[in-house]
Amino acid sequence: MDNTIIYLIGFPGTGKYSIAREIRNLTGAKLVDNHLINNPVFSVIEADGVTPLPSAIWDRIGAIRSIVLGVIRDFSAPHFSFVFTNHLVDGDPLDAAAFTEIADLAARRRGKLIPVRLICGEDELCRRIASADRIERFKEVDPDNARARFRTRRILSVDHPHRLDLDVTHLTAAQAARRIVEYAKALP
Repeated sequence: MDNTIIYLIGFPGTGKYSIAREIRNLTGAKLVDNHLINNPVFSVIEADGVTPLPSAIWDRIGAIRSIVLGVIRDFSAPHFSFVFTNHLVDGDPLDAAAFTEIADLAARRRGKLIPVRLICGEDELCRRIASADRIERFKEVDPDNARARFRTRRILSVDHPHRLDLDVTHLTAAQAARRIVEYAKALP
């Protein structure tokens, strides 16, 4: 699986990071979790996963993201593959732009892009988001917020020939990762 970008998109609590780690273990792909980019900022403001963050924070995080993507574009070996994770929703122009950045990165690397929309049932999503291990990574942990988001927002729907929609409600991270890797390997 050379020069492939798998982009895991889903609500907080869906299991993006856990699945991405499993994909990394199966393929050797580099993992660029959204918290790799977010946490330098989150850690210095003591984000607690419940209190809303100041909106100006996202411009700073965007600058970090641009640096990381630039380094991948300019310095990473051409055969490297990557797994990105992100929470992107329909109707948000910044989220659409974030997807376009990754699509552009894949195109500049002349690589394959596989957007994967991770779908999770409401009750399972709320159960997962409240897990204690999320707090230490500055992740959202409020099940009420997760439930409200689930009922009012939709995961970004991208028109891409390699898009995969995967319901992970009843899958372990390892099972989901195997399905995604099998899908990726079957693509031309």
